[in-house]
Amino acid sequence: MKEANKIGLWLIELNLDEEYGIIRCSHQTKETIISALSLVKEINGIKVILSPFKTSGTILSLKKRINKEK
Repeated sequence: MKEANKIGLWLIELNLDEEYGIIRCSHQTKETIISALSLVKEINGIKVILSPFKTSGTILSLKKRINKEK
Protein backbone atom coordinates (compact mmCIF):
# COMPACT_ATOMS: atom_id res chain seq x y z
CA MET A 1 0.00 0.00 0.00
CA LYS A 2 2.99 2.30 0.41
CA GLU A 3 3.49 2.35 -3.35
CA ALA A 4 -0.10 3.39 -4.01
CA ASN A 5 0.39 6.33 -1.69
CA LYS A 6 3.54 7.40 -3.56
CA ILE A 7 1.73 7.61 -6.88
CA GLY A 8 -1.47 9.00 -5.38
CA LEU A 9 -3.76 6.08 -6.26
CA TRP A 10 -7.10 5.81 -4.45
CA LEU A 11 -10.18 3.71 -5.16
CA ILE A 12 -13.04 6.16 -4.76
CA GLU A 13 -15.97 4.01 -5.82
CA LEU A 14 -16.50 0.41 -6.94
CA ASN A 15 -19.82 -0.85 -8.24
CA LEU A 16 -19.59 -4.53 -9.13
CA ASP A 17 -23.26 -4.75 -10.14
CA GLU A 18 -22.86 -2.10 -12.82
CA GLU A 19 -19.23 -3.06 -13.50
CA TYR A 20 -17.47 0.26 -12.98
CA GLY A 21 -15.12 1.90 -10.56
CA ILE A 22 -13.66 5.33 -10.00
CA ILE A 23 -9.96 5.65 -9.29
CA ARG A 24 -8.36 8.88 -8.17
CA CYS A 25 -4.76 9.66 -9.06
CA SER A 26 -2.53 12.63 -9.69
CA HIS A 27 -2.36 14.01 -13.20
CA GLN A 28 1.36 13.19 -13.29
CA THR A 29 0.71 9.45 -12.81
CA LYS A 30 -2.46 9.04 -14.90
CA GLU A 31 -0.75 7.39 -17.89
CA THR A 32 1.28 5.06 -15.64
CA ILE A 33 -1.84 3.92 -13.82
CA ILE A 34 -3.79 3.35 -17.04
CA SER A 35 -0.89 1.24 -18.35
CA ALA A 36 -0.69 -0.73 -15.11
CA LEU A 37 -4.43 -1.42 -15.06
CA SER A 38 -4.27 -2.78 -18.59
CA LEU A 39 -1.81 -5.42 -17.34
CA VAL A 40 -4.27 -6.84 -14.79
CA LYS A 41 -5.73 -10.03 -16.25
CA GLU A 42 -7.12 -11.80 -13.19
CA ILE A 43 -8.50 -10.93 -9.76
CA ASN A 44 -9.00 -13.70 -7.21
CA GLY A 45 -8.92 -16.32 -9.96
CA ILE A 46 -11.51 -14.51 -12.09
CA LYS A 47 -10.44 -13.28 -15.52
CA VAL A 48 -11.04 -9.56 -15.95
CA ILE A 49 -10.44 -6.82 -18.47
CA LEU A 50 -9.84 -3.40 -16.94
CA SER A 51 -10.13 -0.58 -19.42
CA PRO A 52 -10.52 3.14 -18.87
CA PHE A 53 -13.87 4.48 -19.95
CA LYS A 54 -13.31 8.15 -19.19
CA THR A 55 -10.75 10.33 -17.52
CA SER A 56 -11.65 13.67 -16.01
CA GLY A 57 -10.21 16.49 -14.00
CA THR A 58 -12.87 16.09 -11.32
CA ILE A 59 -14.63 13.17 -9.69
CA LEU A 60 -17.88 15.13 -9.63
CA SER A 61 -18.00 15.31 -13.44
CA LEU A 62 -17.41 11.54 -13.65
CA LYS A 63 -20.25 10.85 -11.23
CA LYS A 64 -22.56 13.15 -13.23
CA ARG A 65 -21.70 11.28 -16.43
CA ILE A 66 -22.30 7.90 -14.80
CA ASN A 67 -25.69 9.04 -13.48
CA LYS A 68 -26.62 10.47 -16.89
CA GLU A 69 -25.91 7.13 -18.61
CA LYS A 70 -28.14 5.12 -16.24
